[in-house]
Amino acid sequence: MKKFGPFGILLALAVLLIVLLLSERAWKAAMPAASQALKPGNSQSVPDHGDKAAGDAIRSGNLPDLKTMGKRTNDHLKQVQDASKGQD
Repeated sequence: MKKFGPFGILLALAVLLIVLLLSERAWKAAMPAASQALKPGNSQSVPDHGDKAAGDAIRSGNLPDLKTMGKRTNDHLKQVQDASKGQD
């Protein structure tokens, strides 16, 4: 088994230092948002990302069950297969 020389140890320490600095920078960038979400009385909601129908369904509690989702998936799969029949 090879032993690390002084250059290998210094290189490993330099890589470790760089990784720690990068993770610290990422941690500091995420901290303001995380601290705001954890304040008492805050709604702790995710900002809207454009898909309003999904958010409305979640908030109203009207999410489809697995059978409905499976039926919709099968219907969509059939539509795609029907549409692709003429392309062969």
